[in-house]
Parts: sequence; structure tokens; C-alpha cells
Amino acid sequence: MALTLSNSLGRSEQVFNPLDPPAVNLYTCGPTVYNHAHIGNLRAYIFADLLYRTLKFAGFNPDWVMNITDVDDKTIKGAIAEFGPQASDEDLKKYTDRFYQTFLTDLDAVNISKTNIKFIKVTEAMAEIQSFIVALIDKGFAYQADDGSTYFSIEKYQQTFGDYGSLIGEKFIEGQKIGARVKVDEYDKNNLSDFVLWKAQTAEDANIGWDHELLGRGRPGWHIECSAINRLAFGDKTVDIHTGGVDLAFPHHTNEMAQSKALTGQDFVKYWLHSEHVLVDSKKMSKSLGNTYVLKDLEAKESNPFAYRYFVLQSSYDQTINFTWEALAGADSAWQKLINLARGWKKEEGDTVGAVNPNYQQKFIASLENNLNFPQALAITWELSKNDGVPPANKLATLLDFDQVLGLKIAEHLVIEKIPEDIELLAEKREKARQEKDWQLSDQIREQISDLGYDILDTDNGATLRKKGKI
Repeated sequence: MALTLSNSLGRSEQVFNPLDPPAVNLYTCGPTVYNHAHIGNLRAYIFADLLYRTLKFAGFNPDWVMNITDVDDKTIKGAIAEFGPQASDEDLKKYTDRFYQTFLTDLDAVNISKTNIKFIKVTEAMAEIQSFIVALIDKGFAYQADDGSTYFSIEKYQQTFGDYGSLIGEKFIEGQKIGARVKVDEYDKNNLSDFVLWKAQTAEDANIGWDHELLGRGRPGWHIECSAINRLAFGDKTVDIHTGGVDLAFPHHTNEMAQSKALTGQDFVKYWLHSEHVLVDSKKMSKSLGNTYVLKDLEAKESNPFAYRYFVLQSSYDQTINFTWEALAGADSAWQKLINLARGWKKEEGDTVGAVNPNYQQKFIASLENNLNFPQALAITWELSKNDGVPPANKLATLLDFDQVLGLKIAEHLVIEKIPEDIELLAEKREKARQEKDWQLSDQIREQISDLGYDILDTDNGATLRKKGKI
């Protein structure tokens, strides 16, 4: 496969040539575990998973690393709110571990395999972070200020390399005045200042902090964390691919690039892939609008988490998508229809082992090569399903081949779970009540079946039963 990727660095589509094929170093900016991951966050992780699967499908050997930000402004604020003004390192761990475990559960729910990812927590990489900062001081790219904190010098970086902000645009820094210093983790493009690498402990940090003989007691700034974890995972080599949400391009990824290049003297990342925003009803997600949905909100609407994965597949990763409940329901219906088609092909052909259709496989590969065009890949899947010239066994074999990338768990849903006899009998009683137009009894039996953990669905071909959470 000859993959073409839309590289944010240079804003152009480029043929993917890893530095040491078939090995690929792949890094994803992971969650800040101060709250549950919302559906915008999950889109970025689903995309990274699709990228990983595509690389495997293409014959590469990706080494996928993801950081877990378990110390920053937000996590400390949350820990203090829960444990009080004397919150300790251990309290921070208790606070963040809860959200980390929820995050892992969410990954499982949308079929992102945890075994494919090496997770590295910031608090477990503190020695590497500290040594990285000290090396930057030694090279003259960082300095300690009178507030006790250590900052990165953009002016020094510009004098040496002259490309700060190139991820945003070639002329990003032209005409901008570099301010004194900025200590907060997040700021906008108009606040171009030396950013903090190591924050000296203050009362705002409670008792949360780490000691260092040169840097003093404190904790890392947000941006240095990913640079150090990349180095811990991949050494001083240029990373092949770095993914994350588009909102991280500035200042986070911009500052990662500067820190790492200042240390090693070489480019930090070859290909930057940013997934775009998720809007809700054409509006940005915000607490004030009450539209910052997490996976539990989707499940509360009785939507299978796989419906959201399918929803994400319907749009190119570098395009903004608009989430609505109607669009999610449509994705859920399409996913379930695909499962049922696969079941039908399986039933029709029995134990016959089909062959992957080479024409459709080539079309599918071409869609992946075209900047990971997953919507096109889905369209080819549906085209296959409607082609009466392809035997059912071959349709199934081809779909299972595609699913190595799509990750829709087709194979796991081929076998329909046997319905217990007592549930079947209740369904028969309900059908009789419906035929006799005894709607009250029909509804009572439906509720009884529901209480026993099963859904009953009325279709044109009669009622069907399924266990709750299954299709």
C-alpha cells in the first residue's frame, strides 16, 4: 500500500514513508484525566485506532504510545476540590485513577484494544521530564525565573532554528511580539510568551509536587510532558506520526516541537495528523449549553457505543462533523443492518469458507491510500453487500477482511445468542395478545420481557427478541 496522508506540517497531502520501515513510531496525545472523555475526545482516539489498524493492514509494524496526563492545572484543581487544600500526591493519584479507569472502559466500548497501546502516565515519567528540562537549561534554551519556575526561551529557539510555530503556518511568528512569560498550561495565539517547563510549587498546588535539586519542588508544565514521554518511548529519533485533536496544534503541539528540536537538533515529528472538531447540533460543545456528551450519555439513549464508532467512520478525520441524535440513530441502524446482512450470508452458506473478492479489496485499499478515506471505504462495503454477482460466502470473507481496519466486530456478532425458552414463550403470548388486539396485555408482557433483560422488536416480518445491549 502507498498511503497518502494529510500532514498538518506544511498543510499538504504527502506519501507516507516511515523512517525505518516496516517499523512505525506512532504517538497519540492521550487524555487529561480530570473528567470523563467526551465524544470529541473519543473521535481523536477512534481515528488513531483506525490509523493503527490501517498501518497493520498495510504491512507495517506500528509501535503505538499514548500519554496519560495525570498532573496539570486541571487535575490538581479537581483533586483539591475533592480532598481539600492539603491534597497530596496520593490524593491526586486517587482522583485521576478513577477517570483513567473510566477512560479504559470507554476504549473497550468503542473497540480500541488496550493491548495495542503502551500507556505512559506523566507521574511515572517524572525523572525523564526533569532530566529533559535540565538538558534544555544546559543548552541555553531554558532558564529559571525569579518566581522559581523554569521557562522555555522562544527568543533563543528562534535565533537558533527560526521555525517556531511552523505547525500553524510558515509566517506564524512574523510581526508578533514575544511577551515575558506564561505560566498557565493553555493560552491563545495572541499570547505568545515563554512557556513554563517546571512550575515552582505554590499554595495553589496544595501539597502536590516533586523535588529536584536544581529545579526545586514543583511539577511539570503541560507541554514538556509529551516531549519527555516521546523521548522515553522512542529515544531521540524523529517520530513517524503524531496524532491528536486539532485544538492541540497550538500551543501544545507547537511547544512540543520546539522543546524536542531544541534538545536533539532534529525534527521532532515527520507527519502530524490532526482530527477535526465534533460539533453538537452545529454548535461547539460547552458546559453552558449542556451538550458536552460522554459515552454514558449515548448509552442512556439506548445507543450501542459501536454506533458512535460507525458515526465517526462516516466522515473524513480532517473534516468537522456534526453530532445529532438523529445522525447517531442512523449510524446505529446502518451498523446493525450490516451485522444482520453478515448473519444472513453466514446462514445462507453455512460452513462454506469464502474467498476475499480481489476487486473490492483493491477498491477498499485505494480508499485507505487516499488520505485514509474511511467514508469511501464504508461506501465500498455497502456496494459489495448489494452485488448479487458476489457469492454470500465471498461477501462475508471480504467484509471480515475489511473489518480488520473498520473494527466493527463483525465476526463476534455473527452468532445470535440463543433465547431462553421461557422468554420465547412470553413472546408467543404477547404475539397472541397483539393478534387479539389486547394492547394492554401486550404492553405488560413487553415490560415483563424487558425486566428479564431482553428487548422485543416489532418488524414487518414479526417480532424478534434480543438480549439487552446486543443486536
